[in-house]
Amino acid sequence: MSLLLGFGSVASNAENVTEEPAAAATPTAAPTTPAPTATEEPAAPDATTTPPPKVRAAAASPYGSNYPVTLETNFSRPFKAISSSANSDFSLLNDLERLIRGSYKDPRTGKLRPASVRRSNSVFMSISRMENSHRVGRELIRAAKAGVKVRVIHGKASQSKESRALQRALKKGSLRDSNFKICQKGKSLACLSGLNGAIMHSKILLVSNTFTRDNKPAKAAIWSGSANLGGPSGERTYNNGLTIYNDKKLWYGTRQMWDDMYAERNVGNNYLRYIDKHASRYGISESERKKFGYTKADPVNGMFYSNLANVTIYATPILATPTNGKDPVLNLLNRVVPDDQCRIRLQENRFKYRRIAVAQKLVQLADQGCKVSGVYFEDDLKVNRVAHCQLHIRICRPILDVFKTSSRRIEAAWAKPHDKTILVEAKLKKNRLNPEEVAIDGTKPSSWPSDGIRTKLVQAGSAALTGSNLVVSDEITTETTDPAVYEDYLQHWKSILKSNEIHSYPY
Repeated sequence: MSLLLGFGSVASNAENVTEEPAAAATPTAAPTTPAPTATEEPAAPDATTTPPPKVRAAAASPYGSNYPVTLETNFSRPFKAISSSANSDFSLLNDLERLIRGSYKDPRTGKLRPASVRRSNSVFMSISRMENSHRVGRELIRAAKAGVKVRVIHGKASQSKESRALQRALKKGSLRDSNFKICQKGKSLACLSGLNGAIMHSKILLVSNTFTRDNKPAKAAIWSGSANLGGPSGERTYNNGLTIYNDKKLWYGTRQMWDDMYAERNVGNNYLRYIDKHASRYGISESERKKFGYTKADPVNGMFYSNLANVTIYATPILATPTNGKDPVLNLLNRVVPDDQCRIRLQENRFKYRRIAVAQKLVQLADQGCKVSGVYFEDDLKVNRVAHCQLHIRICRPILDVFKTSSRRIEAAWAKPHDKTILVEAKLKKNRLNPEEVAIDGTKPSSWPSDGIRTKLVQAGSAALTGSNLVVSDEITTETTDPAVYEDYLQHWKSILKSNEIHSYPY
């Protein structure tokens, strides 16, 4: 398969944007060293970074029969990570541009959408950094120039010439309704969290009216993932994202969450509790719940969940400890019923000592039969090694020391993932953190068998395995039990095992 890359120009001159052809996915080369395990199947030859949509059947589509609840995944898999633009994979960022472009242009005709549609449409985004950015900012500007309401939140801790250029462009008085915001609350650099040292790290894109990847009209598009808008944390490293279309309940919740961020709402140190206390603000009506078949109208458990999409969204900060059941990662691992078919894969940018309880639980599951493997970030630069784990692999020594205690080796490898992803294929007990969750086979929580239900689950988003990403900063984590989405992420895992940078890591 022959694939081409194209390059764009927001960079430091974001006000001047030109039309450029979209870039396609980049092929993944064979590894120069062995993958971490010989038991892994290689990625399918036709594995794509923008797989086909997954349409969810529902009793009644919240926006009508022409708007079924639909899930899409997107990924970046650079040919040679953090090397040069020529080796980058812009697939994921191009897909974000497609979502934004759909707010003002019809992809079926290539023409502008009617002025009334453009003026009633909105594009809201939060992103933590965009240095060396060649994508997305230019489409935000085009949307604003076309009359779409555009709002961007950017992290204060990581501004760049590219982000400042986008800020200038969106704040121009000639634009109808656009703005660029940087949050700061005292010693916090976050929008929600007021804790010292917090940052805004959530990666979110919300488009009220756009199109799916196969050009079907769509409403309420919600994207979240691991990628920033450029450079070492965008097209030059492995990244992932999930888009949900046409789910009214998830849209109401995440849209209100974004409003909380934009308003720098004082939510304390536990956003789960804040949402729970103000649940009606984030929910739908009871009549809508009954009409469309949702389990509940309001997010009374503090997270946003839809049984139509089989997706849960957790936003931080969360007042979580290793034992109070509020950590979404530990909650997931505590649900696992270990056996010889249990499989747990971690594709993580960092795994630091304050999440040592996660390592201890992984050891327990490995000792009881689960096969556990992880691919973590390789720190080439000394400045990064000092800032993180002081090792060439971004998994800290206390975590590795816990792994050593397992009677069944927990495989570790390094490559260039900017992903924050855990794949679990196992029997799962019912979800105690989100007791609203319905099993993929339709089993309700009240009927969930004590020995679990065989499930394929993806946990992903912006939050790495660090303490601050859970209890301090603004982050977003998604869980989905859709089997087709799982298979897409499994291909992403298999692809990194075949990347140029993959090395097994002896510890």
